[in-house]
Amino acid sequence: MKLMTLFILLFFMSPFVSNAKVEIDNKSLTYFENPFLIGDWYFFKPDHVDNDYDVLHIALSSENEFKIEMIEIATNTAETWQGTFNISQDSIRFEGKGEESQVYNYKVSHNRLYLNGVEFFKVVPDQMVGSWNSKLVSGEDIMVSNVQSLNLKLRPDFVFLLEVISETGKKNQQVGYYYFENNDLVLLYEEGEQESTFIIKEDVFELKNDQFGMYALLQRE
Repeated sequence: MKLMTLFILLFFMSPFVSNAKVEIDNKSLTYFENPFLIGDWYFFKPDHVDNDYDVLHIALSSENEFKIEMIEIATNTAETWQGTFNISQDSIRFEGKGEESQVYNYKVSHNRLYLNGVEFFKVVPDQMVGSWNSKLVSGEDIMVSNVQSLNLKLRPDFVFLLEVISETGKKNQQVGYYYFENNDLVLLYEEGEQESTFIIKEDVFELKNDQFGMYALLQRE
């Protein structure tokens, strides 16, 4: 099978690694052991590599579920393998129906994943990327802090810039990384992290944060 062909390729690119498992608390994204893993990862076959597939897509969720697709662009077909995964500090194990479990050495950053040295790129939906300016900001904590407006920029490389402007015109900026799953968004910066829920519809970004009692409607710039 094509999946097995790829697994063999990854396997021989580096020494075999530990198959240790860990239990993961998935109550929220911030409790996931390595939340940078969550998302959609893509490997695009170089022209000089002889293989049947063109794109490899790996989707990882906070529920410890994975979906692997080996995509052939010419025929618009894909071979799929689904199941569950577990991680240790430096290894990831995939277990699913129809194939033996597979274990790989991994390294991950906010937008790169390496499986046995093979580089995958993390992709964010186009509808999220861009500069968002607040049209409405409300909430008890927001009013106490005299926040007048906020601007949120989400870049395709999973870097964010958040600018908060007070009623006196004072500006406060935070720069960091972001990750998301479904309608949960986490902004990770040097001093901490903020988890919010969001909905995007017709270039309007609705953002809620219960921790800070904040509700905001932002318009794409």
